[in-house]
Amino acid sequence: MKIFQIAVNKFYNTNQIQYQKPKTTGINIFATNPIPFDTVSFTASRASGVPLKKLAEYGMPDMYTGKEMMSYESLSNLLKRGVFNLPLNTLIPVLERYSNTLHETEQEVLKLLKSVEKKQPHIRINEAFHKLFPEQQKKLLNIQRPIFQEITKKACDMPRSFYDDYIDLMRYTNKKIAKDLTISHFSEKEFIYRLQQAAKQIKMTKRHTEVTAVNNLIREAKALFSRQIEEKKKFGRGVAAKKLKMEYQMQPAILKQNTQNLQYLRTMFEKSYIKNNKEIQNLFDVTNAKIYGFPAFEPFKRQEFIYDLKNIVKFLKNKKLEAEIIKIARELPTSSDNVSAFIVKHVNDSPEKIGYYLFKGSLASIEHIEPKVPQVNEESVAKASKKKKNKNNIAGKNHINNYGLSSAYINSLRSNTPFDEWIRKNPLAYVSCQKFVDRLIKHYHAGVFEKVGLSKSYITNFVKVVKAKSPKERPIILDLSKLHD
Repeated sequence: MKIFQIAVNKFYNTNQIQYQKPKTTGINIFATNPIPFDTVSFTASRASGVPLKKLAEYGMPDMYTGKEMMSYESLSNLLKRGVFNLPLNTLIPVLERYSNTLHETEQEVLKLLKSVEKKQPHIRINEAFHKLFPEQQKKLLNIQRPIFQEITKKACDMPRSFYDDYIDLMRYTNKKIAKDLTISHFSEKEFIYRLQQAAKQIKMTKRHTEVTAVNNLIREAKALFSRQIEEKKKFGRGVAAKKLKMEYQMQPAILKQNTQNLQYLRTMFEKSYIKNNKEIQNLFDVTNAKIYGFPAFEPFKRQEFIYDLKNIVKFLKNKKLEAEIIKIARELPTSSDNVSAFIVKHVNDSPEKIGYYLFKGSLASIEHIEPKVPQVNEESVAKASKKKKNKNNIAGKNHINNYGLSSAYINSLRSNTPFDEWIRKNPLAYVSCQKFVDRLIKHYHAGVFEKVGLSKSYITNFVKVVKAKSPKERPIILDLSKLHD
């Protein structure tokens, strides 16, 4: 009881507590020198993808859908100019200029924003989301409810111990969906991940002092929490592990260390160039509550639910039942494919974060024609063992000849699906790849290739690789006649 009272006193008087600096990497959060950074979609290719990244700034269609893509530079400029903080009657005309890059879900979000703007033209985008939230939450629940019911029916066939773990997970999940206060353990990895998510938007503004500050904050957090992240691995994963982690963090020594680490990071944050970032401010508040085991509001996260569910069912002897349960869970709507899920997920976000996610899926990204990480199965392993090595085999490599451009959403959707299999599922690519090549040729004749450092041979190599990797029964044959006009 005494320990808990000390914890309560600390929680409500953090500003009055003076801590010695914990052992850190020695990085100065107050440094103002800019550092190099790369945030969205081009990180896997780095130097080899730079020419295509620059080319995207001149406008390129998605090689699979033919839809125009937004350049990294365009979104960066919108964030830098604070466009998403404008009232709806000023913001919507700006959004409409880029509406042709938006995917279906984001197009629906824009329509809803227009409907709000007609009645309340002077409110901001985050305020509009609060107006839309009640109705969209009901619609989302109507989709989620029967899916959860179907999972529960299947769960009844699990052994009792597995079923009990599942019921615990659903109790916790239902509290999140109902926006009830929940008690959960403090996760160092989650804290760092959420810092990294906030950093993505900060980096896109290209305000170098802010970029430096958030990068240093992340590095310092990794250094401070690295030991505990390793220590918690012994508890494993799943619902039972969360209880053990909660007991671990409430040990006096661990509680004291977490308190010191968080307070040190918060002090650094509050004295840095990003001190007014609402998302990071909220992260510190929620994390403080978690460290002391106090209730906090936690949103339902589809990915987190499926992750926890997998950790329950993966030890089932009945692998068919395991597969069926996970398959049903994957039917839960995502913010990428459902407008209600998008609004519910981002209702408490800042205008900048909402704007960022509105266009994130439309950003041009490097697409590996041959997947960087191929699907692994018996058939693919057998084929790989028979395949002879030769200089033309560029499968999965970060090589310009293996690159195309696709939107971040489509790129993620494809994941590591083999190119020929993806084309069979998406026959629109036959037309879209030609549109992509025609735009390449147009930029080449306009002198853009020379400006961005691309060779004419990129076009011919792209055509060859696409043909070689496309379905054998119906290869993609692209017309290059305009290149020689």
